Amino acid sequence: MSSAQNPASQPSQAGEHPTFTLHNGKIANPWLVLIALMFGFFMSLLDVTIVNIALSDIVTKLNTDLTTATWVLNAYSLVFAVLLVSVGRFADQFGRKLAFMSGMVIFSLGSLLCAVAPSIEILIAARAFQAIGAAALNPISLAIIISVFPPQKRGGAIGLWGASSGIATAIGPVLGGFLVENFDWRAIFFVNIPFCIIGLILVALFVPETRQPQASKGIDIWGLLTLSLSMFSLVLAIMQGNAWGWTSPTILGLFGAMVICFILFIVVETKQHDPIVDFSLFKIRSFTTSNISMFLFGIAAQGAFLMTVLYYINAQGYDQLSAAYAILPIPLTSFVISAISGAFSRFLNQRVMGAIGLGMLTIGFILIYFTNVDTSYLDMAWRLAFLGVGIGLCFQNFPSFALTDVPRAKLGVGSGIFNTFRQIGFALGIAILIAVFTNQITVNIDQARQESIQIVRQDNKLPAQLRDGIVTGLEKSANSTDASTGEASTASNQNSFDLTKLADQIPGPAGQALKPELKSLNERISHQFKTGAIDTFRTTWLIAAIIGAIGTIVSLLTAIEKRKPASQNAGEQPVVVASPH
Repeated sequence: MSSAQNPASQPSQAGEHPTFTLHNGKIANPWLVLIALMFGFFMSLLDVTIVNIALSDIVTKLNTDLTTATWVLNAYSLVFAVLLVSVGRFADQFGRKLAFMSGMVIFSLGSLLCAVAPSIEILIAARAFQAIGAAALNPISLAIIISVFPPQKRGGAIGLWGASSGIATAIGPVLGGFLVENFDWRAIFFVNIPFCIIGLILVALFVPETRQPQASKGIDIWGLLTLSLSMFSLVLAIMQGNAWGWTSPTILGLFGAMVICFILFIVVETKQHDPIVDFSLFKIRSFTTSNISMFLFGIAAQGAFLMTVLYYINAQGYDQLSAAYAILPIPLTSFVISAISGAFSRFLNQRVMGAIGLGMLTIGFILIYFTNVDTSYLDMAWRLAFLGVGIGLCFQNFPSFALTDVPRAKLGVGSGIFNTFRQIGFALGIAILIAVFTNQITVNIDQARQESIQIVRQDNKLPAQLRDGIVTGLEKSANSTDASTGEASTASNQNSFDLTKLADQIPGPAGQALKPELKSLNERISHQFKTGAIDTFRTTWLIAAIIGAIGTIVSLLTAIEKRKPASQNAGEQPVVVASPH
């Protein structure tokens, strides 16, 4: 009997892992399954980061503004987060291979529609459609991997699965920069199509169906509707809170709609015979604590990726492609650690390693908090490597630990819930850290401006009239501050004051004699503004460290507690993940 009807070719005895067969009767090779799944999973992650680098080109070529163009990112993230749980549930009901392949088809069509979009409105709509497919690729790939891999090999497989997220994060901006520079923004979507076609062929050939025959085929329409509306309201409010105002009627209305819809969802689900979300899953301690830890990880991780990229662009003056190269220590270290941790997963306690991962993330943020304006790239790089170690350990261990005791028939929805917690954490992390950055950048740059004015006034080597002119220029620069990004505050104030040019306005040798002093003064002013910008980023890293520390404590409380067997429904087998005990 094929795995489409029965996931195991032989009845499972205690401790045995079921075997899966393909449509031709051959036993599925788990490593070929992993390779096939990685094509779609990797491309879905790549499209989260690759678009960032192309936004300015999209603005120019489609004749739009940056605020509108950011919805190319927001539409993808919003739909992706809303559908993770529902798509995972459909996969459990109708077949994970079928759902994954459907997701790849939708993702491929969405990529094509994005690539040929004639206007920004159509591009945003195409990105939302593309995200429907991406929502299937992420959680379902994890559910299939856990299903087909035996416990002794599962850790290594999940390690590679988690490490690919780091590689996608690293390659996305670099590949995006290369394609935009040599072609244009449409190339970043065209590149998806051949990889998805190859992935579809490999999935069709090597991935078995893991549908559970006892799963109900009924669709919980009201549960799906109330959950989707609740998630939509929550994620949209988090994403737009800074832009629309956290106390604005729109944001408060969205949070209110989220609460109402979620209460309705709970009421609906408690009356369903076969609900979308089985709330008994949250009675499983490993599942609940892993979700909380990954939620906190998602918030803190934006300090590693988003804020570090902004640091190199806004504080250090890198262009976007150079900034992408500069943060490579994070994803590369993450990839190596994930692979190594996965290879030795049989000998490691995943609860402890997950806690260590969040601890290393926290240490990394503390280390970069203690940087300053004179910190070199190499000095920053080894500190960023700590963040990579923490991210690699978290991505490798938490997914496996989260689904350890989840019944096999609910792996899809369990994985969807887990990825939803992470995705909401990512969205909330952006909102929190950007809010902190926006608040602090204005204060710090104003302080740098005042200190610079004091430096100018105390410089007795310059004529009074010249000093007054420089002070006036500094005071006028306050009007050019863009508090939403800090770009004008940092870049403009550091680079627009080439004071040595003032010497050319003074005739004769007197002007040339002032050049050394003007150069020295220019450097001191630039140092003040750069210090203000870097202090702003240090504040965001401190916030990320605090959140990471809270996540570490949550994980440690679980790790040191003696594990209790989770209660299972009749007839369902838990997923046993490799453990040193």
